[in-house]
Amino acid sequence: MCIRDRHINNHELKRLEHSIKSLREFNNEICVYLFCDDHNFISPDFCSNYDVNFRSFVDGFDHDMLSAWSIHRWYNLKYFEGRSCNILYLDSDTIFYDDPQYLFDTYCHRDVYGREEFGFRHDPNTGGGRGIRESLDKVDAAIYDLGGKREVYKYCLGVILMNNNFHDQIIDRLDELTKLMQLFKFSEELMPIPNPRIVDQYAVWIIFSRLELVGDMFATQDVTMGFKEQKHEEFFNPVVLHYTTKGCLLYTSPSPRDVEEWGNPGCGL
Repeated sequence: MCIRDRHINNHELKRLEHSIKSLREFNNEICVYLFCDDHNFISPDFCSNYDVNFRSFVDGFDHDMLSAWSIHRWYNLKYFEGRSCNILYLDSDTIFYDDPQYLFDTYCHRDVYGREEFGFRHDPNTGGGRGIRESLDKVDAAIYDLGGKREVYKYCLGVILMNNNFHDQIIDRLDELTKLMQLFKFSEELMPIPNPRIVDQYAVWIIFSRLELVGDMFATQDVTMGFKEQKHEEFFNPVVLHYTTKGCLLYTSPSPRDVEEWGNPGCGL
């Protein structure tokens, strides 16, 4: 491992600890799952101190695929295949200011909740440029050309809540996701998104559209981005702040129909 890689890894650990520690300040019951492909990267003390369930990447994940650094989150959902639960995925560039259970309790009517990516139609922040409407229309058209069946929110997938076992539907479409990423890797299909770093998100939006997902949005009051949005100018009090660090976390809570079985709506798997 070179000095640069060691520096990046140490920095990522600090970010992970910052995020998980902030969660545990508000909730010690919810299950936290951390996926990592290197057992030596996460110490046993880290997991025990914050009650973290450490898991390896699922078998067969292709570390050479396009955007492997990010897209692994969807393949690791296989760990929860067939389990009745709601899953809150978060990048580790997140800090909690309140109990995450509030998100599970409040946003429970739709299969998926999130915030839209910066610059997209339902993102409330300023910016996007003069030609933004034409650019967004091209994204929608391309999604339909690749088998999309309905318009979907262009979620920023760093904070995404999946209810009603929606993760199982995604697992069933992972082969399609792999094929899409192959097409984009070899420039065999149009990729109209302005930021190539979110190509994996674009592929997932296509999958969501093929699934005819009817999702909804987190309110800016509860999930805010990495700068002071207008909603928080007077008093900064979100449940979670996104865009401060990087990484991969999964928080889970049982579906409402499983509360009796598990005995406590704040417990995870």
